[in-house]
Amino acid sequence: MVYKSVPSNAASEWKEALKSVLYGGTLLAADAVCYAEQQRDRNDVTRKEYARLHGEHDRVTEFSGITVAEPRTEDEQYLPSGAVVPVAPESGTVLPVAVSADEVEWTISLLAEFPVEPAADTPGTGATALLEPSRVAAAKRALAADSEDVTVLFVSDTHLGFENRADNESGKEVPWIEEITSRMTFSRIADIALAQDVDAVIHTGDILDHEVGEITLDAAEAALHTLSMEGIPVYCIIGSHDHGSKHPSNPGSVDGVAWLQRQVEQGYLAELTMSPTRVADSPVDAYGISASNVGIDDVGKGLDWSFAEIAFGAATPGPNILCLHESTSLYRGQDGDVDVDELLAQSRVQFDCVLIGDEHSPKDDDFETGYAFETADGTPVHYTGPAIRLNEAYENHDAFVTELTISSDSITTARHSV
Repeated sequence: MVYKSVPSNAASEWKEALKSVLYGGTLLAADAVCYAEQQRDRNDVTRKEYARLHGEHDRVTEFSGITVAEPRTEDEQYLPSGAVVPVAPESGTVLPVAVSADEVEWTISLLAEFPVEPAADTPGTGATALLEPSRVAAAKRALAADSEDVTVLFVSDTHLGFENRADNESGKEVPWIEEITSRMTFSRIADIALAQDVDAVIHTGDILDHEVGEITLDAAEAALHTLSMEGIPVYCIIGSHDHGSKHPSNPGSVDGVAWLQRQVEQGYLAELTMSPTRVADSPVDAYGISASNVGIDDVGKGLDWSFAEIAFGAATPGPNILCLHESTSLYRGQDGDVDVDELLAQSRVQFDCVLIGDEHSPKDDDFETGYAFETADGTPVHYTGPAIRLNEAYENHDAFVTELTISSDSITTARHSV
């Protein structure tokens, strides 16, 4: 009904996009099947039979598979009285009817939100994209170009409580461990975020070491509270040491996972997942996979998982960032836990950048080039190193955090010593 109601003066590419989705056309992805063919081949009833069961004659009025709403006021003239139109599932935007040339990028991005294979009586072919991916990517870039740059302070491996290793022999330490005060490091990170006036902070895991005391956590909570009061949200995934902090071994250590849960409950931390999280009300969406794909609430449950089973939630126009806390193929070759190229190739989301944690030193101890990588398809990958000097590579180098400036077509970096 919407396609047939598009006015003749609407942008031609908008009409072609609708036609492609509904009946097939040049903007349909190569392996996708248009909705009309899916209705014919994947359902036990014909369209006319469905309309008779769920509507008025040839017009469907009951919609179980999609959300619908009244059209925009400016579109009412093109539709019959009482007609409803689909709502884009990710953004909740009512699908427009009359689309000008200036609105094509926006509407292409809305169509890309709809399911590739709607629920039906029989399975589909397993296609992963509805519209031609390069056209959707172009729309995404064009939309992002209309927005301001977003600044993110990228932090990793703060290992709150690391200095305790000198007293309790709970893990590998460095000769200069007496110089390290992780709670002061955390406070310094908050100061940098405030001084640089960033839009958000993203932490890629090992927030805590496996033995951490209450005094250190109180100081870290105070820093998170300050950032929250200043309107700077902190997003995170967690690492293996965060997992280990749930059951500390030494007197004076506390349950670190319970502390992390409390920070989330208070709104001081927001955990990233495989569904998109909007970063500071900006166009940027962030996704996250914690160590072993086990998030804060699932620590200790021993979940089975495989990266081959990772399925990211559908993205808005973006830019989109993926955060990982695993050793990667880009850093360690075949010894890495995650083949980043394979992970991105199977993803339905097109990521503009990947941020990693866990490695603890630059690749090959090269402080100039050992923090930045690129996947086979050209996706930039960044590591910022540990925020404290917990690796021998940092004997004569400062730890730092990285400020990312994210625009429609680039991500630039700047280091800030901690």
